[in-house]
Amino acid sequence: MANITLLLVAIPLLWLLWGAFNLFANYQKASRLRVPLVFAPVSPDNPMWIAIQTAFPFVFQYVPFQSIPWIRYCRLGWEFHDRYKTHERLGDAWMLVTPNRNWLYVAQNDAAVDIFSRNQMLNVFGPNVSTAEGPEWQRQRKLTATPFNDQKNVLVWAEALRQAEDMLRSWLAYGEKGVPSTADDSRTLALHVLAFAAFQKSYPFKSWVNQNSSDRPTTYRDSLAIILKNVLIILVLPVKAFAIPFLPAKWARVGWAVTEFRRYMLAQLAEEKQLAAEGKQGSGNLISNLLRASDEMGQSGQSTRQTGPARGLKPLTQDEILGNVFVFNFAGHDTTAISLGYSMLLMVAHPGVQDWVAEELNHYLLSDDRQSWKYDEVFPKLKRTLAVLLETLRLYNPLPGIPKYTGDQPQVLQANGRDINIPKDTLVVPNLMALHTHPRYWGEDSLTWRPSRWIETSDPHTSTLGTRLRTENIMSPSKGSFIAWSEGMRNCPGKKFAQVEFVATMATVFRNHKARPVVKQGETLDEAMVRVLNVVKNSTVELLLQMKDPDSVAVTWAPR
Repeated sequence: MANITLLLVAIPLLWLLWGAFNLFANYQKASRLRVPLVFAPVSPDNPMWIAIQTAFPFVFQYVPFQSIPWIRYCRLGWEFHDRYKTHERLGDAWMLVTPNRNWLYVAQNDAAVDIFSRNQMLNVFGPNVSTAEGPEWQRQRKLTATPFNDQKNVLVWAEALRQAEDMLRSWLAYGEKGVPSTADDSRTLALHVLAFAAFQKSYPFKSWVNQNSSDRPTTYRDSLAIILKNVLIILVLPVKAFAIPFLPAKWARVGWAVTEFRRYMLAQLAEEKQLAAEGKQGSGNLISNLLRASDEMGQSGQSTRQTGPARGLKPLTQDEILGNVFVFNFAGHDTTAISLGYSMLLMVAHPGVQDWVAEELNHYLLSDDRQSWKYDEVFPKLKRTLAVLLETLRLYNPLPGIPKYTGDQPQVLQANGRDINIPKDTLVVPNLMALHTHPRYWGEDSLTWRPSRWIETSDPHTSTLGTRLRTENIMSPSKGSFIAWSEGMRNCPGKKFAQVEFVATMATVFRNHKARPVVKQGETLDEAMVRVLNVVKNSTVELLLQMKDPDSVAVTWAPR
């Protein structure tokens, strides 16, 4: 018994001593950089620490831990709540020293561009363009860029218009009692558009309130929906862990979803390989595009002018195809769905912005027949509508920061007006929330949601609406101060996909309709709008940014 007691005391004591030793060693490395230092006894990416925050969120919500620096900077999503304040106090670059490794946070636009020009942990179904490095990344980027073209954007535009029309019809049916599921319905729409664009599977829109969750996923859409909703657990735990008998039923469903989604993708891949072997045309879905682009470039290179070793690229393996399908599904759904959910409620809280956007929509979209809204004719003109997305991503970017890793080689970064020699095994984090909100780049109202900041015009004094709209253009912010779709060579290949889907959806719902919050008893309309803004600001981060309680806002829709 005494030996057991001694062991129970010795293990945590040794763990603390080991942590203290590593913390001191990392302090010695960090002190050479001559940047401000903040100390923490645990690393922000420590799995146990993440699990504690996820399991007991109420403790961190109600106890004022923000007054304790190491807890404040180790909490999930602290960047969203801090914005640029820490960088204003400590400078463009400062370092978080932890027992595991050091984290260098940077909020200087030129330094951010440098970091992104030089990845992450989406290796769930296989290696992919997001996790590859160096020549391997170049190969995968060339082979996976083919599915993202204007031909695909035409399909995205048409399906988003159709889904948005069905969504609006279901919202109008709620009448004065209002829609209680705006954010969740936006996720459903984004999922359906993705399913159509990636796999040519079209699903009728059904409000989240009316959906029934079965014990097991029965379709590709059901499996993908469960995977995307539980992606943080999937990234942390191995797939085999979900088969453990005594785990919660929710986790068992996640395991079934992963298994079914992989089975579906393998069946699609086998079918496409058979079609290719028979010399037949592919189905045109994402797997087909990746397979055929890979085979074509592998055989003939990027162009007929290439010869020798550069002529052919090694085709994507089965795991690489599956891995890229997953990362495109993840990035193509969650970021767009989150941006739609935030934008919808922000528009509800800003009726003036609704009118401003509707002014543009009614000028360019003269017919109620949405089939006449041609992508190549209409999308480039809807700049105010696009500005809503850009401003939402500026303040409510799904990814507060994108860590980069020095690896086993030291790196040199210019920040704070000098060269910083970064040791190996250091995480370097371009702090997107600080860059997106710093008054240096965005003015004194940098924390205010104002889509019009993105519009500049060559003729601001004209009284004619048509002339004013024709001279409006999207403002180009300082390079490196806005990184919604990453930066440099590794920018997001689905950027246009997301923009097209967003603009088509917003154009459909706001052209002829207005949204307002359902006013609670004893509340004025202005107070209700303030409440909506507070719901938007009350956000947290698991893997991506999300509102804690968006369903507490009911929204009523009515014709203009």
